[in-house]
Amino acid sequence: MDRATNVLLVFLTFFAYTRQFEVGTLYVYEYETSVLLNEPQPLPVSTAKDVGFKVELTAEVTPVWQHPTNNNEQILQLTVVTPKLSVKARQGPSPQGFVHKSSRVESFALQPLFVHWNNGEIGDVYHIEGGELSVINVMKGIASLFQYQVKTIKQTEVDVSGKCEVTYKLVDSSHITKLKQNCQNVVSVPYFNQTNKVLDAEVSGQATTTYVLNADKILQKATSMETHFLRVKARKQTGAEVISRQVLQLKENRKVATKKYTGKVAAEAVKSIGTQLRKTLVTEQLATSPDAKECITCKSLKDLVVNFHNTLSPKNQGTQGAAIAFTRLLRKMRESDLETIKAVLKDKKNAKILPQLLDIAAAAQTLPAHRAAMSTLKFNGSLELPERYLISLSLATHPSGPIVKDVINLFKKGVQNEKLSETLVLTLSSLAHTMSNMQTNASATRIVSVVKKLLVERLQNCETEDCQLMYIRSLKNLQAKDSVDILLGFAEGEARKPAIAATRALQIMPSNYLNSEALKRLERIFLELGRQHDSSVRAMAADILLQNKPTEEFVKSLLDVMSSQSARELNTVLLGRLWDLASSNDNLQKILHKILKDAKYANYNVLGQGGLSSAFSRPLSQDKSANSSFSNILEIQSGLLKRSTVDVFVDVDNASMRLLSFGMFAGGLSVFGGEDAVDDGEEANAGIEITLLNTQLRPYVFFTGQGELMGHVWSGTGSERTTALQGTLLLQDHLQIVPLQNGLNAELLLNGALSYDLAGQIQVSLWNRNAHSLVEVGAAMVIQGVARVDSSFIQTLIEFNVGTQAQLNFMSDLEFYDDVMMCLKMVQPNTEVVNNVRKLERIPGTNYMLKKYKKRLSPVPGKTYVMNKKNTEICSKMFNK
Repeated sequence: MDRATNVLLVFLTFFAYTRQFEVGTLYVYEYETSVLLNEPQPLPVSTAKDVGFKVELTAEVTPVWQHPTNNNEQILQLTVVTPKLSVKARQGPSPQGFVHKSSRVESFALQPLFVHWNNGEIGDVYHIEGGELSVINVMKGIASLFQYQVKTIKQTEVDVSGKCEVTYKLVDSSHITKLKQNCQNVVSVPYFNQTNKVLDAEVSGQATTTYVLNADKILQKATSMETHFLRVKARKQTGAEVISRQVLQLKENRKVATKKYTGKVAAEAVKSIGTQLRKTLVTEQLATSPDAKECITCKSLKDLVVNFHNTLSPKNQGTQGAAIAFTRLLRKMRESDLETIKAVLKDKKNAKILPQLLDIAAAAQTLPAHRAAMSTLKFNGSLELPERYLISLSLATHPSGPIVKDVINLFKKGVQNEKLSETLVLTLSSLAHTMSNMQTNASATRIVSVVKKLLVERLQNCETEDCQLMYIRSLKNLQAKDSVDILLGFAEGEARKPAIAATRALQIMPSNYLNSEALKRLERIFLELGRQHDSSVRAMAADILLQNKPTEEFVKSLLDVMSSQSARELNTVLLGRLWDLASSNDNLQKILHKILKDAKYANYNVLGQGGLSSAFSRPLSQDKSANSSFSNILEIQSGLLKRSTVDVFVDVDNASMRLLSFGMFAGGLSVFGGEDAVDDGEEANAGIEITLLNTQLRPYVFFTGQGELMGHVWSGTGSERTTALQGTLLLQDHLQIVPLQNGLNAELLLNGALSYDLAGQIQVSLWNRNAHSLVEVGAAMVIQGVARVDSSFIQTLIEFNVGTQAQLNFMSDLEFYDDVMMCLKMVQPNTEVVNNVRKLERIPGTNYMLKKYKKRLSPVPGKTYVMNKKNTEICSKMFNK
């Protein structure tokens, strides 16, 4: 930059900074602002599909005080005149489609706003007590346009949008551009979000303003445009957009006999204004407070429960209707007080749907909802209802300190039922984990530390294996870095079940929690250096190592273990997992490719294990925003199921979430395995383990002991479809108030719900020596988002819904007449994705209401998943005789 240019810029900056409004002059501006709501569009333009409104008025600005020694510090009086409202009508005139409508804004008492203006920056503003909040907010939006700098600079400012990163660019002596980004609320407003990144909402926005100054360096014209997007992070094509525009243009200035107020400083001048007007002035910052919302088609919580009563029945769990009812009632329950919620929960008419209402109360996560639920439940009575509430509470997205403290107190007090006691422990650990991931304060940090200490102390004091298992599972839910060493100690131990539980807990720990020492200890477990370990423990240890930057030496060691073929079923699992992970991990793929050039490893002895076990992953759905998949590890022992785990994952950007983990375990069943069966030394047992959103639930045991098993076989108690677990849980959960540049506020809300029904049945024939089992995982997901702008004179909103209802069926057929043969199938029936968009605008106090609605269906074909070649051969042999 040459010297002449530098001199010119300095001159322009100095000249521009000498600007000020002239005392005794009235500046008359024409002003209009519009707000449009729509689905996200490529360009921020008005279309026939959007809804919204426009406000037009005249704004009069005049200085009423000027600092005695600084002409650039003034108090400006801003008055609005003749405001009128237009709305986006169906048959509105081109190009924008706005039509004038009568509204409350035309009858409001219009009081002035006093603005402390100092060289382009606005400090406090002052309004007369009792003014209409909507009008004050609109006036703040106008005043905010008078905050600008006439130089190229980047700084942090507070204005009507909150605290923002602002970039100014001086184009020439009369043109300036202003970009606002990353605005944060400075007024206390409700806010919460989902701590799980995959389930988070994606909210983005920016605002630009262009300024034109006249020859006197007074603001001639300001034009602003801002856009805000609310998107589902896991489905970015689903969302809403808020577009707001402002235009302020100087039409005339004229000399007037304006009142002048005295004072050496601004504070004295403000006092003088109040005295002369005989009014109380309220001092505020430029940031706005949201208007109180007026209900659109309001119904009480009691009435909504009546409407959704049938939808909430147990038979409808796992359906879209149940998920929709959950989200609608959730919003209402969050607004309701303690007595209202208690009345609904204790109403005898709601007894059959009380479990579903407890799901909603837990998801509400408000103190009134929690206290109402706790007053309804009896923790030393029946298991069903207290456990249902605790399970739902364990999945809370933003638990508050008082709720977690209440659960701590219940834990310390204790409950008599052993099953409920375990659910309580698992709930407490899950709540502590979620709280640790929130924007924590000192109080929350203390609460999490208390929970950690309690759980570790109880584990150390355990005298039975069942006690150890319970607290090991609680550490799995807690996912604390400092619990890794404790879990490794149990994984290395002799007790088989605690070792399996501890290694499974280590499997779901974040990779950065496992340092080099922890990985070395896991390698010693897998290689059985020091003592023998259960095959499940070794398989999980190997899986962890393969997912944490394995070395070439470790992969060779793994293949060396497999070459002996002494544990063919374990080797089959390891081989399947190795191929599976290498298909998606470039580093592991390169290592494997290099090793298999050596004939020592590239031979049938290593690569042809031929066991019945398997390990594989398959995609469930693929999308531009997210991919979902499942991985299955099936361990067979003596031809019978030992352990099976199905993990369902959702991946978004660089984040991954384990949505569901469904595990089956069995032992002590060698009596059904034929002559070659090996007695594992266990008492006959079988059951399932379920993990929802990385929250482990207590295991559900089908039977313990051969007597109980035979009782089920002879009575046929499992031959009918039986529900193991059902309910509805909260997925997405986001609420944010976005202050717009025009002074109004946009509310962005996103809720997602998953209604699930896990059921199964088993049929055993001792006569035919065969068995058939079916496990059904039925689930329906609904995501609802709302973007709305409310004021006392206009309401407008867009609501989008996306939902689907799906099912996964796991079937197994077992023959043990001669040779033991087992065929496994996994089937996903046909389904469809439903997209709905509803738009609305309404003028309070009138009969005017405009509604728009759109629906789209997208079919998803069903499929049967291939397991492995061996399974396919056995199925063909069993069913093609």
